[in-house]
Amino acid sequence: MKQGFNQIIQTFQKNVDSVYNLMKFDEIIQAFCITALQRVNKFLEKHDLSNHPSCSVQKELQQIEKIRSHKSLRPHYQIMLNQCVVLLVSYFASAVEDLFVDALSFTLKRGGSEKLNKEELKLTIDELQAMNFNLSDNIGELIATKKDISFQDMKNIARAFKSYLGFEPHKDKNVNNIILAQACRHAIVHSGGVVKDRIIKQVSHATPRQVKQDLSLNQRLSFTTDEIRTIGASMTNYLDNLIQGLNKNL
Repeated sequence: MKQGFNQIIQTFQKNVDSVYNLMKFDEIIQAFCITALQRVNKFLEKHDLSNHPSCSVQKELQQIEKIRSHKSLRPHYQIMLNQCVVLLVSYFASAVEDLFVDALSFTLKRGGSEKLNKEELKLTIDELQAMNFNLSDNIGELIATKKDISFQDMKNIARAFKSYLGFEPHKDKNVNNIILAQACRHAIVHSGGVVKDRIIKQVSHATPRQVKQDLSLNQRLSFTTDEIRTIGASMTNYLDNLIQGLNKNL
């Protein structure tokens, strides 16, 4: 079981790293352009052409160096950073669902649990055929689908793992950071990144937390790279703790 769980966390970490690399993509392009312009500038200086109006690249070099703070480009960077939060929430939900599915299948093969064994599921013959009549390998997906479990809601996640697997993840600052990210993901996707009443209510009990401790109605969300890394770290810590708890219970 540990091997399967390790694969899930490794995949999640690769996805998180891809988000972090996305945040640095502009820096990579920026560094490439600066290096190229500096090389050209040195050549011009060597030939006393660096101040020639038709040859100078000083203005372009200064603009590239300040590109992150350039007013015309700043909104585009902010959209990219906000979308990094959306990606993290999606990757996290996928990882939690994979853990739930694998753990339930493992539990069923070992005799199940009281809650699982008494669960009633309505299935069609087509559904059974689609899984080759193999319930043990598909029970997790069936439960998640039939019981409409949301893996983008921390209360739903905690309830599902407690009910079916006997382990309830502890609510701490990591959970609160994730709740904040999930709420903001909804705002970014559905309301253009503007904080609405629903978001305020959703995070009202998500304290203490390290990210956006104060949100106000109609505030436009603007995430920083440090905040995104904090969210990613909280998600990784949560998954690690979840795996430790499952390994003890299964």
